[in-house]
Amino acid sequence: MIVTDLSQSFHPVPKESGRKDKRKAESSRIKQKSSKLAKLERNRFSIITKDLEHCYICTKKGMKNIPKDDLHELLEGKNRQVSMKYGLVIPICRKCHNLVTNDKTLQDKLHKVAQKKSSKNTIKQKTVYKYLDKVIYKKY
Repeated sequence: MIVTDLSQSFHPVPKESGRKDKRKAESSRIKQKSSKLAKLERNRFSIITKDLEHCYICTKKGMKNIPKDDLHELLEGKNRQVSMKYGLVIPICRKCHNLVTNDKTLQDKLHKVAQKKSSKNTIKQKTVYKYLDKVIYKKY
């Protein structure tokens, strides 16, 4: 018996059936927070203010008892965990959070406040002071 059509029976290179689908499914999953990050977020504290229940910026403006909506980390992006670890967190309302996010001069003021507070605290905080110094002066 002579077979003339081998297109259906013989494949010199095996087809990658289903492999691409698995890769796509793996990459499209939402990353879950690690237990270390979740613990950091639960145990956030602030060296800037003792009151974590009311908006820091509204209180500075003279408006009392404005409840906080968020805890804002002063160092954003990849430095967010450093911010949580060393207490560079402030409670702020949603309105002030939008204001801080969009206003670079206000961010710089908050960085300088954090720098002053961290320079007065322990040796561990002095490393944060140096770190904040780099963050503030990299911008200019």
